[in-house]
Amino acid sequence: MRVNLPHAELSRLGLRASLCLFIGTISVLAQDKVIRLRNETISTPPKVGGVLQPQIAESPATGLFLVQFNNPLQPAWREQLRQMRVELVRYVPEDAFVAQFNGVSPGQVRRLSFVRWVGAYRSQHKLDARLKSEGNSKVRVLLSPQASARERAILRRSLRTLGHETRLRFGNLLQGEVTPRQLSALADSDAVLWIEPAPKPKLLDEISSKIVGGDDLVAGTRTLTQQLGFDGSGVAVAVADTGLNNGDAATMHPDLAGRVDKFFYYGSLTDAADEHSHGTHVTGIIAGNAATGEPDESGHLFGLGVAPGAHIVVQRVFDAVGNDELPPDKETLTRDAVRAGAVIGSNSWGDDVQGRYDLSAYEFDALVRDADSETAGDQPYILEFSAGNAGPGAQTLDSPAVGKNVIATGASGTDSPSINWLPR
Repeated sequence: MRVNLPHAELSRLGLRASLCLFIGTISVLAQDKVIRLRNETISTPPKVGGVLQPQIAESPATGLFLVQFNNPLQPAWREQLRQMRVELVRYVPEDAFVAQFNGVSPGQVRRLSFVRWVGAYRSQHKLDARLKSEGNSKVRVLLSPQASARERAILRRSLRTLGHETRLRFGNLLQGEVTPRQLSALADSDAVLWIEPAPKPKLLDEISSKIVGGDDLVAGTRTLTQQLGFDGSGVAVAVADTGLNNGDAATMHPDLAGRVDKFFYYGSLTDAADEHSHGTHVTGIIAGNAATGEPDESGHLFGLGVAPGAHIVVQRVFDAVGNDELPPDKETLTRDAVRAGAVIGSNSWGDDVQGRYDLSAYEFDALVRDADSETAGDQPYILEFSAGNAGPGAQTLDSPAVGKNVIATGASGTDSPSINWLPR
C-alpha cells in the first residue's frame, strides 16, 4: 500500500534523519582515540569547538610529526597535505601517520577539518625498548623514504661500524654498531624513523607430511592432497637452511634425486653440504618422494614429503652448529631464488621477538611484493617462515613470521605412538 505524506511531514522526517546523522558523526569524533607507537600509546582527545577558540600563531616547522585523522585516510586528504608541503611517510595505528613537515605551521595542519591531532614525533618514539643504554649496541635503523642522499651519507658515517645498507621502496635499512652517543644522534635525526636491536636468527623445527597433507588412515600411502594430484609438480621451492645432503646434485639422496636445480651458499660458507641435518630434514618434509620405500614400525613411509613432485633450490645460510651466515641484504636470497626459478621460499628459522613487528618482518614483507628490484616490474615471491619455538602463549610469534605478507607455519599434533609432544 502506498502512503502519500504531506510535504511538511516529509520535511520533518528529512530534518530528523539529518540530525541523527549529524549527532552520530559528532559522537564518533567525540570518542577518545589513540596512536599506538611501539613504545608509547598516545591518547588523543577530540577536537572540540576548535573553530570557536582563539588560534595561537605557530611558526613554520620542518621535521617529523604525528598526524592523526578523524577517519581512515582519503586520497584527497593526502593530496591536500602534499600541497601544503606535508608528506605522509609511515602509517601508525589508529588512523595516524608519521609525517614530514617542510616549512609548514603545525597549527595550519591541525585546523584542517579531517585532522584530529598533530604532535611531534620525538626522538624517544624511535627507540626500541630492548636497546641498551650503556655500552655499544648492534642495531638496525629504518630511514625515511624522504631522506636525501646527503642525509643517508651522513647517517652511514655516524655509525661506529656500518655492516650493510639495504635499499627498499619504503625506506632504506642500515645495520651496524653504535655507541650510546651515536644512538642518541641517530634518534635525533629527521631522516630516521625507527631503531631496534639487530636480529639474531636461529633454526626452528618442523612436523610430518600427513598431518599437513591429510591422512587416509592407511599406512604406506601418499597424503590425501597427493592422491588428488596436488604433489608440487611444476613448482620450485627455495629452502634457506643448513644446506642439503652432500651438496651435490649428481649423488643426491634417492628421495630427492633429479629434482635439485641449484645450490647457493653465503657468507663464510664454502659449499652447500648439510653439516647439521636440519636443512636436509626440512627439504625432505617439503619434497621427499619416499623413493627408498622404507617404512617405520607402523608401516608409514620414511622420506615422504608434502610435495614429492616439487623441485628444490638449496640456499645454505647456517653453518654446522647453527650459526647464521645470512647475507646482510636479504634481497640477495630472494633474488637468487627467483632467478633460479623458485616461486616459494621456505625458511625454518627466525628471531624470538615476543611477537613484535620488527624491521626483519618489514624487510621480508616488502620482498614478497618484489623479490628482485634489479628486474623491471614486480617479481612476487611467496615466503614461508616457521612461527617459532617459544609458544604456546600470547606474543610468542618469531620474526619474520610475524610479518603481514609472509606465511607463518605453526606446529600441530602427531599420531605417532612414540611421540606425544612436538616442539612448538
